[in-house]
Amino acid sequence: MLGSKAKLIAKEPIPSPGAGMSSDNRQFVLVNYTISIVDESGEKVVDTTIEEVAREHNLSTQNIFEPELVIVGEGLLFKPIEDALREMKEGETKEVILEPSQAFGERDPKNIRVIPAREFTRQGVIPRVGEEVEIGGQRGRIIRVGGGRVTVDFNHPFAGKKVKATLKLEKVLSSDEEKIRELFHRWFRGVPREQITVEKRDAEVTVGIPTTALLHDNAYQLLNAFIRDVQKYLPSVHSVNVVFTFKLEREPAKEPTQTPAAQPSQEASASQEARSAEKEGQ
Repeated sequence: MLGSKAKLIAKEPIPSPGAGMSSDNRQFVLVNYTISIVDESGEKVVDTTIEEVAREHNLSTQNIFEPELVIVGEGLLFKPIEDALREMKEGETKEVILEPSQAFGERDPKNIRVIPAREFTRQGVIPRVGEEVEIGGQRGRIIRVGGGRVTVDFNHPFAGKKVKATLKLEKVLSSDEEKIRELFHRWFRGVPREQITVEKRDAEVTVGIPTTALLHDNAYQLLNAFIRDVQKYLPSVHSVNVVFTFKLEREPAKEPTQTPAAQPSQEASASQEARSAEKEGQ
């Protein structure tokens, strides 16, 4: 996903000319992408929204594979990628190559630190090469252990490497209803788009969603994040009603069964026949 670790978005947001733009200049688009890291050893796919590509390159297939909402002008994308999306038309595909200086920066020797091993053992941590650790609010990777010392590399894992982004602009969102639906789906990934209804009347919006949204972890916090996004990106909206639809499971009503008319017993029938015969004999 665009908002995770180090894909199209930097570890720390990188300001661009789009940052701080008015909502009228922001563009909401749905994008399919594949991100590769390029260095002297070759090219390695590290993220994609396309399931076939993920399977081909042995990436996790536990994600939801679908076009991702990108808000061009938000100021969170690497500038070359944002510039490319701004120029692309719906349905167009483009490949963008970013130099290290345009992506995660060059490797800095100052970001490699040697730390006494006892600092780890005090916290009950056994340092192992390749493990990620957090020290003083900084994330790093252990690259060497020995002699009572641990060497930690605080450079970004992709620092010093080129980034290749293959982008396909699937759709440009023009209506407020489309934008609101995608903003909700961005926070509640497990709710299919087709189950989200949006109705806008003047400055009031009603969003209809299934109760499955309540099954998400931290659903209340996610809902607040969605509301903040609507407030931030859609100034024409002054109020939002969120309506949950509860479907009640009921058994269909049974039709009343009709009791068949009682049949005369064989004995009664025989008695009737006897009386009839007696009358005929008189």
